[in-house]
Amino acid sequence: MDMQNHTKRTDAAERFTQILLETFRFNGALIAAGDRLTKEFGLTSATWQILGAIHEVPLTMAQIARDKGLTRQSVRRTTALLEARGFVELQENPGHRRARLVALSEKGGDVLAQVTEVQAVWANAIAEGMDPDALVVTLRTLRALSAKL
Repeated sequence: MDMQNHTKRTDAAERFTQILLETFRFNGALIAAGDRLTKEFGLTSATWQILGAIHEVPLTMAQIARDKGLTRQSVRRTTALLEARGFVELQENPGHRRARLVALSEKGGDVLAQVTEVQAVWANAIAEGMDPDALVVTLRTLRALSAKL
């Protein structure tokens, strides 16, 4: 197959492509770091992400999927695992008979609080020496790119 590029990228498109590739690497590194941070608590990055999504209010699996950019199927599988381990409870949803709410159990709330403490220490170490203004620009840029996608 001929992979010759017939359309030349603009400078901005080239930078975006570099950001895209770096984001894939960054995502992999974040997942690996999250797995290391949560292992002692019996979690993974995926299970931690679900617990974090419902830390303030119970949500449906569809709401979690939309909020985190995940598929409903992956949220369903992860939620079933968390429920079996006693970290979440499924509750009746007064707004929808079939779409139950995923809520933190007491055990899930306790472990999430512990992981949050570990994450704060880790985040402080990672962010040490970084320019706070550069981090704000990075966040703003990522949000703008996400909105365009």
